[in-house]
Parts: sequence; structure tokens; C-alpha cells
Amino acid sequence: MRLSIIIPVYNVEDYIEKCVLSLQQQDIPTKDYEIIIINDGSPDNSREVVLRLMQQFDNIVFIDQENKGVSLARNAGMDKAKGKYILFIDPDDYVEPNSFARVLNAGDQQKAQIVFLGFKFLNVDSTVKSEMFFSKFKGSVYSGIEAYYNSRIKIEIDPDRAWAILFETSFVNRMAIRYIPDVPYLEDGEFIARILCLAERCIFEGGSFYMRTTRAGSATNSNLFYSERSINGFLKAADNLKQFCHQQHLTQEQRLFFNQPLAKFVLLAVESSSHRFNWKKIVYVKQQLALYQLTKLSVEGVLKPYSTYAAVYNVSLFLFLFYLRLKKINTSIALKLNLLITKK
Repeated sequence: MRLSIIIPVYNVEDYIEKCVLSLQQQDIPTKDYEIIIINDGSPDNSREVVLRLMQQFDNIVFIDQENKGVSLARNAGMDKAKGKYILFIDPDDYVEPNSFARVLNAGDQQKAQIVFLGFKFLNVDSTVKSEMFFSKFKGSVYSGIEAYYNSRIKIEIDPDRAWAILFETSFVNRMAIRYIPDVPYLEDGEFIARILCLAERCIFEGGSFYMRTTRAGSATNSNLFYSERSINGFLKAADNLKQFCHQQHLTQEQRLFFNQPLAKFVLLAVESSSHRFNWKKIVYVKQQLALYQLTKLSVEGVLKPYSTYAAVYNVSLFLFLFYLRLKKINTSIALKLNLLITKK
């Protein structure tokens, strides 16, 4: 089997059928790929829609579980996967028709552990908001660290993600990489950092493949970012990356690489706690950061804007909060403060 597609399902009864149909309109035999759908205790009719689709298509594998969150749902899919490659798809997204052969052949030809695929961001009305195909990197093989930075040539439209990427199943299993639980927001960032730190053969396929949709009510567009769950998730992600960095036999380059995602999750925890200046949350985060020994961040190798934010944070957590407030109120004042901090 060439490909295992993993789709976690929760409250997506209006979207999952379009997603699955796009996966069936492909140019390789259905026996060559499986679609693993994990119903994560969805309270709507998503389960019924999937069961109906299973009557039409024989390459759907169904996992029915109580609600455990998207991370553990994906882990369940990875544990079940039989394909040479794993592809994560969100159930409200879809892919280009007749594109599987092209992207799988690219991975096979280069013996790739990771294959970055092109994607489009779609507006609510399905018009194209932006797109990224990485065609300038096509044809070469990169380390995971090189690929991490290459994939951020337009950082504003390429967040930390696990979608639109092929992962070699044997590599992921050999490295024992799985999602950690209880990171409800931006869980992909923690997962992909560990994978790319260890990867040696990454490629960019260079063509259009993945359609990333926008819809009201999704986690990305909700108030989840400012919740206590997310704050604790950011802290847990930062701590896990720190522990991974110390426990693994990593090179100096690999350890330096972790400064970027580590800084990101620490700063996100602080920013999340500052919503409406809830001092109880801010004090809680400050105490937790001290407990995890994350009160200072290394800025070496960290990309902007996180390098700037980290420099301010290292002076004082409260100065960083003040900086964020100034940035929202008056960009020019924030820039002056930025110059003052970074010159120290």
C-alpha cells in the first residue's frame, strides 16, 4: 500500500463528504491507498455520513472512539496506517483530483522522508486567498532543518502545519514520533518541529495539491487561543520540546534549531494569557514558566518576529506584555522600543 490518509472527524457533517470524494477522484488504484477516518466522539451526524460513504468505497477504514482531541485521533490513525506514506487531511479541506500519482512518485524517486506539497488558502466563498507551491525548491533534497526554514519563505501564509505534507511511515515510526496530548491549539507546530529536527531527506514537490478552506467555527477561527486549555497546551508543548532537546542525542545544529519553536510556544502562552489583561492568568503563566525554567529564551537562530519578541521577553515578561499592547496601539512606539531592546 502506497498511502495512508488520516482524517480526524468532529462536527464536520457538512464537509466530510466533499473531502472524501476528492480523495476518491484520483489516478492510482484504490487498493493502493487507505482513508483512515477517526470519529472523535463527534456529537453531530458525521459518523452517519462516514458509514454511508463506506458503503460506496471499500478503501475507507473507520475508527470510532470517544472524544480525545485531534492529536490522539491522529495518533490512532498513525498506529493503524499501512501505507508507505502518511498524509494528514483536515475534514473540511480537500485535494486536487488526479494528484496522488504525481506526489507519491516524487517521494519515491527521491527516497524522501518528508514531501512538502503545494497548497492554496481559500476564502469562505472558495475563492483563492493565497497559494504556495515551493517550486523554487523543487528538484533538490534538504535536511529537515533546511526544509523548515525554506517552507517559511512567506511566513504569513505558511504556519506550522502537518497538512499538505507526506511523511514516510517507517521514518515516523522508527523515530517514535507521535502527537502529545492536551495541546488543543497549534499542536502541529510541536509535532513538526521534532520530525524535521531528525529528518535527513526532505523535498518540495512543487505543484498544486491541497485546498485549505476557511469556515466559521473551526478551531483556528475560534476563541480557543485565549482559553486556559490553550495556555496550558502552549506550556506543555514548550516543555516537551525542551525535554526532547535534552534527552535526544542531537547535534549542535539540531539543538540550536529548537530555539525557534521553543520561543514561539513560550511567547504564545504569554500572549494568550494577556487577553483583556486577566492578571490571574498572567500571574499563573509567570509561575509556570518559572517552574519549567523557561524565563529566558535563546534568540540564536530564531526567525523574526519571534526573535524580537524573545529579546523583549528576556528583559521582562511584563515588558513583553507592554510591548504587545503598544504594538496594537501605536506601531511606531513599538518599533522604537524594539530598537532600544535589541541594541542592549
